[in-house]
Amino acid sequence: QQLKCKDLKAGDIMLKFADGSWISKIIKTGEKLLDKKENSDVVHAGVLFDNNIIIEAQGPGVSANDLRVGNKKYGYIVFRAKKAELASGAAEFAKILFDSHQNNAKQKYNLFGAVGSLFKKKDKLPTAEDLESRVDAIFNNKKHKFFCSQFVVFVYQFVAEQNGIKASDVFKVKDTAVAPSLLGTMLVDNAKFFDEVGFLMPNER
Repeated sequence: QQLKCKDLKAGDIMLKFADGSWISKIIKTGEKLLDKKENSDVVHAGVLFDNNIIIEAQGPGVSANDLRVGNKKYGYIVFRAKKAELASGAAEFAKILFDSHQNNAKQKYNLFGAVGSLFKKKDKLPTAEDLESRVDAIFNNKKHKFFCSQFVVFVYQFVAEQNGIKASDVFKVKDTAVAPSLLGTMLVDNAKFFDEVGFLMPNER
């Protein structure tokens, strides 16, 4: 189904198609070389704060951008959490991390993490204590770099634990090991928690 911004909701996970930028080309090439062909056109991800503003980890760090303005030229596949409390919590927590970065500039973009995620097969699954420890460090002004799909998974795993859901039930891999293509596959496979609701075409908002 083709969507417009009016159809989007807070907490929606936005998977962006390759856009021709140099980092997009690096991610896409790496995904193809490593035989991740089924989703190799997915090169970026973010979480919606409302139906227009996407929170995403990119060049400047955790950023907020308007889908109708700076991000208007990009196309997205849209996934939605089935549990309303999970979606709303993810939107609010993503905004909190954005606000934190605006205050201290400590949640910067992790380019090496993004490239490295293409090569990771697995990593130790996070526990509630692991996630809470990392969030505490962020709120105590410690540096914590993110890449795009890692940010999305981290947000949802933390919010899941806050709602009595195991982080590993939402995403069965640690956030640092989730490249954009893998995130796409995991969302498709996890029909218990997520629905693919449609796509947002470039320049059609």
